[in-house]
Amino acid sequence: MTDGLPTQRAGQSIALPGSDLFDRVWKKLTDDLGVVQVARHGQERTYKPRAELLAEAVTPETFVMILDWLTSTRRGAITTKRTYVDDIRRVWAAYAQEIGHERFFLGCFTADQIRTWRLDKEGEGIARTTIARYLNALSSLHTYAAEKIDLPKNPVTQDDRPKVDKANTSTSTPVLEVEEIQAVATQADNEFDLLVVSLLYALAGRVSEMCAANVTDRIERGRRSYLDVTRKEHKERILPLPLSVAEMLDAHTTGRSEGPLLLDSEGNRLDRHDVARLLTRLGRRARVLTCGNVDGPEKHSFAKCKVCRKLTPHVLRASRITHMLDAHVDLAEVQAFADHDNPATTVGYWDRRNKGQRNAAHVDAAEAVFADITPKFRQGA
Repeated sequence: MTDGLPTQRAGQSIALPGSDLFDRVWKKLTDDLGVVQVARHGQERTYKPRAELLAEAVTPETFVMILDWLTSTRRGAITTKRTYVDDIRRVWAAYAQEIGHERFFLGCFTADQIRTWRLDKEGEGIARTTIARYLNALSSLHTYAAEKIDLPKNPVTQDDRPKVDKANTSTSTPVLEVEEIQAVATQADNEFDLLVVSLLYALAGRVSEMCAANVTDRIERGRRSYLDVTRKEHKERILPLPLSVAEMLDAHTTGRSEGPLLLDSEGNRLDRHDVARLLTRLGRRARVLTCGNVDGPEKHSFAKCKVCRKLTPHVLRASRITHMLDAHVDLAEVQAFADHDNPATTVGYWDRRNKGQRNAAHVDAAEAVFADITPKFRQGA
């Protein structure tokens, strides 16, 4: 794939190598990478293919190498490909321009420049996990390309990879209790809001799976309704639907025999941005993942608050997995339902839940020591 390089002229799209194989690969990748919302005016949104945004941010040679890199079986998940592309174009292309390059290209950074970047991001308060992810993307691409072409030494060294505390629960995806899930559901403005929440929670689903599903992915077998979803690593799974969810889907898809399963208010395929806005709205109304200042006398800003968290699709997924563990469902069964490749991922949910419960018990035991003394100072409170 790296023999022929694309060229680009002002005002024109990328001219790709002429082989049929490259054209097929290009189509597959552009479909996988999807589109990015680049502007919004009221209800009107403007989208652009992620692959085109990448091509504008890197040199033609590097662009082809990135396509080659993304076709590797080690980067089979669509979400992984999109994340890597976004990290390259938004983080590393921006830094390349900051230090004087017109575009990002392989070998444009030195180890000293990467260290400067890391220190700068740490000074900005960027989370270590985020910094590590950005560095992993750059290092992976460089390592892959170095096996094919001559490149300077990898600028990402072990000395600049942040140490990430894997036992740190403060950065873990928060989990809602069952009553909090119910509180979110009661804030639904209509049946469609409830459908989105129920579908994500019931299937412990990922937002990309739900948004990519089509009407034709519904399967009826006897009295049971199923949904054929494509999970990470292109794994096809046929998942049973709760009766209430199936009925809401029936109502939502009435009169349609093809096309997207979930449509927004304008009749377009629902995307992850739509879902994010919907869940944020419901989460704030339900007062979940919020601090005590929300209902205070002073105006509260969710965006600036360091305590308040957005209700995201992954919160619903993490909550469902945790609730299954609370119900003593076998770890292997939970792993299979959640489609975790690594059992350690499932165990991580169990560890965090149990660690929190154990820590709470230890704190309560300490409080009991002062049980007969504390009331004396609180009588006048």
